[in-house]
Amino acid sequence: MSNMSEIVSPYGDTIGTTTALTQSTPIAKFAYEFCTEFNVQVTKRKGSMGEGVTFNILSTDGIPLGSLYTQTCRGSSGGDETVYFYNSPNIVSKAKGTARSDSQTRDANKIKSLLAVIKKNNEIPNVKSMYRTFVGGIRYSFQQVSRNREPEISIGDDMAIALIEKVLLDKPITHEQNQSIESAYKTYQSKMKSYEKAESDGIRFNQGAKLIGISGDRDNRYYLVGEASFDVSLHGNEGVTIHGDLKRYDSLKNVPQFSADVAMINAYMQGRGDYDDSNEFGLSRRDTYYADIDVATGYASNELWILIPKTAP
Repeated sequence: MSNMSEIVSPYGDTIGTTTALTQSTPIAKFAYEFCTEFNVQVTKRKGSMGEGVTFNILSTDGIPLGSLYTQTCRGSSGGDETVYFYNSPNIVSKAKGTARSDSQTRDANKIKSLLAVIKKNNEIPNVKSMYRTFVGGIRYSFQQVSRNREPEISIGDDMAIALIEKVLLDKPITHEQNQSIESAYKTYQSKMKSYEKAESDGIRFNQGAKLIGISGDRDNRYYLVGEASFDVSLHGNEGVTIHGDLKRYDSLKNVPQFSADVAMINAYMQGRGDYDDSNEFGLSRRDTYYADIDVATGYASNELWILIPKTAP
């Protein structure tokens, strides 16, 4: 990146960001050098994490990667000095915090020193590292579809003894006992049918699904769209694969390939008691499978993830 306009992210307050970057301040110089070094962009944050302006770091595709801010701290010589901070809860991981910053933040008295530490610790802001933090919520979505356990048939001890005596001693059972056994078996068959359906649906989802993430603050929602699959044979989050890159949208209502999904899910949620008007789908923040519309959701951290299977039932 060679000029200031290239480091202003289009996903945010471009005017406010441009104005802040044109000021002769330590944070403006910090943002310029940071973005130039790591090929990322910034947008002015509404609330400050330090003193004055805080910049959110974003990839050129709009994926959030952390924040930059400055503070005035007392130096070793007793005088005040500017300290530069890079915060990224999903990328920075120190053994422990310090008096100036927590375990998810790097800081230094000089910009070049901070950039060197970031590179040394392999904490360069990048999209793939962020993707790894998304997979927990995505896994929860996949797991909702086939969350049923294989059913068991349940009978009382007296009935179990009667059946054992029938098999081993050829002792007859009463009409009432026969009816009770028949009722228990019908219940088991019904549960097994539901279990097998859930397992089949789970396999269908796991093989590939449209992935939509709802993120951002209530007043600044955005959507991350892509595809994902889930290999249940692998341990935990390792089974989740995000295919290709996620694409960011500020709205999906007028995007042809997504507008039908938005309308369908929103209409369904309006008929329920847990409608959430803070996102275009009306989906509440839950780990669940909506069998009626064949949609699964799961959440973790700031994101709610929606799965729509590529293969219909």
